[in-house]
Amino acid sequence: MKELLVKWGSEFRDADISSLQDGVWRVQVGDQTYILKHRDTRTRVWEEYNLLTWLTEQGHPISPLLYTTEGLPWAEYQLGIYVLYRFVEGTPGDELNSCSPEFAREAGSTLARLHQALAAYDAGDAFPTFDLFHEVASFAWPTVQGYAAQRFGHTLHALKETIEGELVNPYESLPRQLIHRDFHPANLIFRGNKIAGILDFDRVRLGVRLFDLCYLATAVLSEVFDDPNKRSAWLSFVQELIAGYHSVQPMERTEGYAFLCMAYLIQVLFAAYFLDAGNIGLADRNLAMLMWLYDQQEFLQPVIEKMVAG
Repeated sequence: MKELLVKWGSEFRDADISSLQDGVWRVQVGDQTYILKHRDTRTRVWEEYNLLTWLTEQGHPISPLLYTTEGLPWAEYQLGIYVLYRFVEGTPGDELNSCSPEFAREAGSTLARLHQALAAYDAGDAFPTFDLFHEVASFAWPTVQGYAAQRFGHTLHALKETIEGELVNPYESLPRQLIHRDFHPANLIFRGNKIAGILDFDRVRLGVRLFDLCYLATAVLSEVFDDPNKRSAWLSFVQELIAGYHSVQPMERTEGYAFLCMAYLIQVLFAAYFLDAGNIGLADRNLAMLMWLYDQQEFLQPVIEKMVAG
């Protein structure tokens, strides 16, 4: 790997390298820390580089890609493509009390400001499109239904009717733009009570803006789901999250109306991914979250709609 790293400068010759996960390494050079990642295509790297550079210039807490000595934002090594970032110092959000009102408001307002910037980015049309509804209809729902119909048949039928009755038409009118698509607590770096870094922009796509907000909400639910007290606190978290977002970027009424249905789709998609990967335990957990979320609709739906309308 050091043969690869020296493409960013001779100082990397003596770097200490440790694997964090598949395709991600921590690189230490003296008192400087970097993150090395594998990427799939040069086109996606250029899109990410240009976007991160622009966001940094706009004052957002982003760590941009670093140029190699060859003047490129990537390096090629053994038929692979790799990128390098400076490590963002701070505490990842998944190590904090993510259900706290302070966390919810800060995360919501930060996402709103990011969305405003992403909507203003001129080269947004270069990114691929992500259609959650199509992915669920064509892949996730048949997969989940085939697996869970015997146990949850009645509830799945009711849930499908709810989604078809309440989301199909509003979905087409939801605001679309560039979205982060991986906005979860571990990708938010805090210093004190403020977000000092937003990580992982390699999944940015053109899609429904509401997805990012619901994705963060379901990610926090996943963190606290096994604790009944924290799980109950999640209901207040959602309200604070929406309040934080809405204070910066006013939400449309259709977004308030579609919020819970969007969360259902995300849970169905995750359950299907885990089933497809053979991870039955995580699939069952996401199905349990889906059923619990559906049970909260009668209470939470009018609260969200009223907040957005107000």
